[in-house]
Amino acid sequence: MPEILSRILVFILGSCVGSFLNVCIHRLPKDISIIKPRSFCPHCKQMIRWYDNIPILSYLILKGKCRACNAAISLRYPFVELVTAVIFLVLYAHFGLCWNLIKYLFFFCFLIVVSFIDIDYHAIPAYLCFVAIAVGLFFDIRATIVYLKAGMPLDFKFLPIFRAFRALLFGLGFTYLFKLFGDIFINIYLALRKKESIEGEKESLGLGDVDFMGVVGIFLGIKAVIFVFFLAPFFALLYSVVAMVFKKSHLIPYLPYLSLASVAMFFWGNHIVRFIGIVF
Repeated sequence: MPEILSRILVFILGSCVGSFLNVCIHRLPKDISIIKPRSFCPHCKQMIRWYDNIPILSYLILKGKCRACNAAISLRYPFVELVTAVIFLVLYAHFGLCWNLIKYLFFFCFLIVVSFIDIDYHAIPAYLCFVAIAVGLFFDIRATIVYLKAGMPLDFKFLPIFRAFRALLFGLGFTYLFKLFGDIFINIYLALRKKESIEGEKESLGLGDVDFMGVVGIFLGIKAVIFVFFLAPFFALLYSVVAMVFKKSHLIPYLPYLSLASVAMFFWGNHIVRFIGIVF
């Protein structure tokens, strides 16, 4: 098959997966099945016909409005489809057809889902991280079997599954430690200011953020956990300023910025580490 045709098919597949991710983002926080019923308009509840559900194209053809009720369709839907399609294309170009392609396609899809759910709800269903951890461990178990079948020396520190468990525990423990100290600081601040909470929040980090960093550990490793944790605030800084000035709010959904930092570490991690080494 010509390479250009392969990439077109990968892009189309990615956009279709992006359409499914939109379903997950909308339904999972509401405990609605992602299988049934078929896609429907969130405004009029009318079932969406197949030709109105073509990723990206249908939004353009319908000019961003529901055919049944003429209500505006959120720009998020084609955006998620386009981003997912581009991710599929980039990772396919990076890995080719192999197990690592499937592993990291899952990871990036996970980042998209939890980021947009966190934007809407400032929280994510806990099981999403547990599922991601299980999937990550599956790939590491497979890699361990391949490693052992290749006749490599039985040294635990080199076994993929051992390294994955170590990175998982580090991601959870490292982040929870900062959460613990952050919560103590906030409680002291609230006591001094005689407040019960900051806009309803009493935690520096949610447990979803802690679980997320465990997922980062499994898929990207221990070093990535550290750099993602300290890189994310720089991504969040601009939004924080906008939120405080225009929304008069100190609350920000943090998972999108942890996700952006994870993407940066995946593609440019070595460059980031080298730059930090030069600066310091």
